[in-house]
Amino acid sequence: MEQKPPTYVDVNEQKEKILIALGLTENEVLANAPILIVNTGNSFAIIPVANEDILKNIVPDFDLITEISENLDLIGFYVFCLKTDDTARDVNTRMFAPRYGIKEEAATGMAAGPLAGYLYDVLKIKKDQFLIQQGWFMNIPSKSLIIVNLSIENEKNTKIMAGGKGISMSTKMIEI
Repeated sequence: MEQKPPTYVDVNEQKEKILIALGLTENEVLANAPILIVNTGNSFAIIPVANEDILKNIVPDFDLITEISENLDLIGFYVFCLKTDDTARDVNTRMFAPRYGIKEEAATGMAAGPLAGYLYDVLKIKKDQFLIQQGWFMNIPSKSLIIVNLSIENEKNTKIMAGGKGISMSTKMIEI
């Protein structure tokens, strides 16, 4: 999936409400990492948390996430931490988009692109490829790996490509 270079909007005035929607406290947010709306064609609230336990234990208020998403014209909330169980991967994520009938999504390339832009531009992680895992903490885990490549010219994102690969984990037969 090809995406445009990211644009950023500060949502500091909504920060407390966003944290309440996820059952988080200020202390659980990654230090020196702002919550921003990032748009590469669609808008997501990018929300950094301090560690995997915090990410895993989020209890979303879907009604409040829907309300905030409608007010800010978001697809949803993309929450991440910089720790994963595999050191070759860059981040672990969860995506909530109840405004579009998606309580939690296992793989979201259109959110992974904005996150990669955020990692490069805001957190200054100067890489041109990010490995983003998602789906680990769903009620029924649906583990995915999203690969995001950034085209960088003069230290600026000029294009984002997000993709991945699906793997069949099981087969079920249903008789009708």
